Amino acid sequence: MLLNYTFFYIEANVVCIIIFAMLLVRNLGNIDRQEKQRLFDGILVGHILYFISDMIWFLIGSAKLPRTFLTVSMVNLSNALFLCCLTCFWFVYIELSQGADYIIVHRNRLLVTLPAVFEMTLLVLLFIFVPDAVVDDYLNTTNLYYTLFISMPVLYIISSAIRSFVRAWRKENYAVRSQYLVYATYPVIVGVFGILQTKWLRAPLFCFGCTITIIYVYIVSLTDQVSTDPLTGLNNRAQLKKYVASESSRIIGDRVEHYILMMDLNKFKLINDRFGHVEGDIAIKRAADAIRAACSDSPMRPFIARYGGDEFIVVARADDEEQIKELCARIKETLTAFNKDAGAAYELTTSIGYAEYNGDIAQFQDALNRADQALYEEKRMR
Repeated sequence: MLLNYTFFYIEANVVCIIIFAMLLVRNLGNIDRQEKQRLFDGILVGHILYFISDMIWFLIGSAKLPRTFLTVSMVNLSNALFLCCLTCFWFVYIELSQGADYIIVHRNRLLVTLPAVFEMTLLVLLFIFVPDAVVDDYLNTTNLYYTLFISMPVLYIISSAIRSFVRAWRKENYAVRSQYLVYATYPVIVGVFGILQTKWLRAPLFCFGCTITIIYVYIVSLTDQVSTDPLTGLNNRAQLKKYVASESSRIIGDRVEHYILMMDLNKFKLINDRFGHVEGDIAIKRAADAIRAACSDSPMRPFIARYGGDEFIVVARADDEEQIKELCARIKETLTAFNKDAGAAYELTTSIGYAEYNGDIAQFQDALNRADQALYEEKRMR
C-alpha cells in the first residue's frame, strides 16, 4: 500500500509539472511577451521547481532515498527558497497586472523583494553556519525553520489577496472586478490546499490545488490579453464596445448624465520622428498611466480605453458638465506632472473633446463623433 501511494504521489506531481511546463512552453513561444508574461513565467518555473523538490522530500521521508543530514538540509532549504521566490513573483505580478503605479519604479520593485531576499539569505546562513537551529538530532526540521518557511510566503499571498479584494470593489475597477477577484482568491485557495495537505498527508493536495487554480488564472490572463491593449494595459477598442453594450441596458433612463471623452497627444508625430518609435511607445504608456492615475479617485466610475495610436477614450458618469471639465483639467495636469517627473526631453500634452451620451448603444457612435469634433476644435484653437 505504501509503495502504491508513493507512485501515486510522484505521478500526481509529475502530471502537474507537465501541465506547468506546457503553459511555460506556450508562453515562451510568444514573440511579443510583455513584462507581466515574464513574471508569470517565473511563477510557473517556481511551481515546477517546488514540485520537484517536494517529490524528493517525499522520497526521503518514505525511505526511498537516503535520509541524511545533507539530504534533509538541502531539500528543505530548496523547498523554502522556491516557495519564497514564487510567492514574491506572484505579488509583483499582481501589482503590475492591476496597474499599481509604484511597482513600475525599479527601486520600489527592489524594496518589495527585500523580505524574500532577507528570508532566503537568513535560511542559507542558518543551514550553513548554524544547522542545529533548523534541523534537530533526529533529522527533523525545527519550529524556527517552519516559522521562516511560511512567514514571507504568507506575507506575500495575504498582501496580494487583500490588495486585490480592496481594488476589486473600487468604483473605477468595476469593469474588471471579476478578474481582480480571481487574483484575490488564488493565494487563498492554494493556502487552503497547502494546509489540508499538511494535516492530511495521504494526498498531494497542494500540487492539485496549485495546478487547478493556476490554470484558471491562466485562462483569465488570456482573456485579459484579448481585452486589453498590450502596450498600456488599458482596455482596447473591442473591450470598449463590449462595455458600452453591456452597460447600455443599465444606464438608459438614468438621471445621471454620461459623457464620452476623446483625447489624443499633441504633436505626437514629432516625438516619433525626433526620438524614435521606442520613445513614442514610452510616451503613449506614460500618457495611459497619467490618465489612469487622474481617473483613479474619481466618483464618476470612468471606463478608460486606448482607441488606437495615441488616441484614448474615457466614458464617465457625471452630475453635471462641470465635473467633466474638472476631470479633463486633472488629466492634463497629471500628464504634465508625469512627463516632468520622467525627465523627458520633450513636451507631452493632450487635447480633449467631450460629448454627452444618453446611454443608448445606438447613439454611441454619434456621441463619439461629436466628442471627436470637439477634440479637433480644441486642437485647432491651440
